[in-house]
Amino acid sequence: MIEGTFRTCPNGNLGNSTKDHLLKLQCHFTWNLLGEDIDINEVEERLNNQITFLSDAYKHRIYNLLAYLKHLKGDHDEAILQLQKAEAQIQESNISEDTDFRKTVMYGNFAWVFYHQNQISESCTYAKKVESILKKYESPPMQKTLLVDIYGEQGWSYLSYIGKYYQRAVECFERALELDSEDPELNSGHAMAVYRIEGFDFHMSANKSIPLLEKAITLNPTDTVLKTLLALKYLQIKKRNQGAILIEQALQEQPESPYVLRYVATFYKQKGQIKKAIEVLNKVVSLTPNSSAVHFQLAKCYKKLIRIPRTSQGHSTQWYVQQNSETISKAIFHSKKVIELSKTHTEAHILLVDIYKKTNDYQKAEEEFGEALSINNIRCEQKQEVHLKFAQFLWDCRKSESEAIKHFKETIKIQSPSLFRGTAIRKLKSIAETMTSQNPMDAAGYALLGFVHQQTGEDRTALRYYETALVLEPNSDEYLEACSALQYIYNE
Repeated sequence: MIEGTFRTCPNGNLGNSTKDHLLKLQCHFTWNLLGEDIDINEVEERLNNQITFLSDAYKHRIYNLLAYLKHLKGDHDEAILQLQKAEAQIQESNISEDTDFRKTVMYGNFAWVFYHQNQISESCTYAKKVESILKKYESPPMQKTLLVDIYGEQGWSYLSYIGKYYQRAVECFERALELDSEDPELNSGHAMAVYRIEGFDFHMSANKSIPLLEKAITLNPTDTVLKTLLALKYLQIKKRNQGAILIEQALQEQPESPYVLRYVATFYKQKGQIKKAIEVLNKVVSLTPNSSAVHFQLAKCYKKLIRIPRTSQGHSTQWYVQQNSETISKAIFHSKKVIELSKTHTEAHILLVDIYKKTNDYQKAEEEFGEALSINNIRCEQKQEVHLKFAQFLWDCRKSESEAIKHFKETIKIQSPSLFRGTAIRKLKSIAETMTSQNPMDAAGYALLGFVHQQTGEDRTALRYYETALVLEPNSDEYLEACSALQYIYNE
């Protein structure tokens, strides 16, 4: 049998062991999809757009994930409704086929939702349906079909969540491909997951997705989204003509698909054709008006068109602001629309800050940082980025060194390794070294060096710097406390 799936339902009643049995099911409730990782409303909007614009064949998977999101919001009646839609979709799309294997995840979700409604009998009924399917697909050839479907749905679910789940998506698709290496849908999912990881993982080979996309297109010759992704990869490796050909094919085949158009716009943007990208994105936003991702791309494009020189060139900054007023207004509008649609989109706040900085409106920029810092339930990397960008703003624009140092330190205190933390460490170390070189009696400079080395795990060096700071400023409780803490480590 499949490892980790439900097998028993004692005496027709789950009783006190309900959760133990349900945890053996393969479904969204057991795949560790954490609600705190996402803006649920944003993901729901994205999935609803997919239901509108994508083909019917696999919509049951979208309904399954929507049901789980409804559960996260505590709306279990709506979760049941989404699962009923999933069941109807399976029946409608595959009338002449045996579709039981596609119901395994759905029935598991049903069992969990009823469990959360304290309807134990109903939960047990759906758990038994899962067990019946597993028995039906017990022989090796049939179990392969079942496994491929489960791994595939798990992979697509991770791919529909956020970036930190993309590696899990890759692993699920790879497990499925071990069983069916030529499955078109699995190859598409695998290629897309690797492509997305390459977008933000600079340690990964930037070209690994190219052969995967090429194979996926061979198996899915009508998949226009894959063609646009491959076009973007070709652009990166200087195969512009090949990329342009794929973009033209995609536009001819699906000129009204928002997913195709979004990547087409990215292609134009990366080629420096910003106005053309805006034209395409405006069409996309008319199709998906509540897509925060599209509004964000539009805001970034409009920001690129803002032309305010750093030097006056005979005109005041205000004159240039007036000349760019329409572009500035659109950049601000779309940035604020992102924030309205996605409450945890810190990047939109940072984009607004950049727009205000361009126009020398430092007061609004600082207020925007305050808004970003007040957001709860965001990832460590997001917090680090906001603190780092705020520190850089305070240092460069406000000339407030003490406040800047405070936010550099806040960036570093968040222990998650990232480019933001590394940048803050290097900057703070540079500041401290400048302080001590300009004034060898500057206790604060030595204390900063102590802080940096302590945060990077160099406790012995950190203690030495803090002891120097304490000698120079013996009444400092901060330095005394730091020395005591580090000395305690060595006495352990």
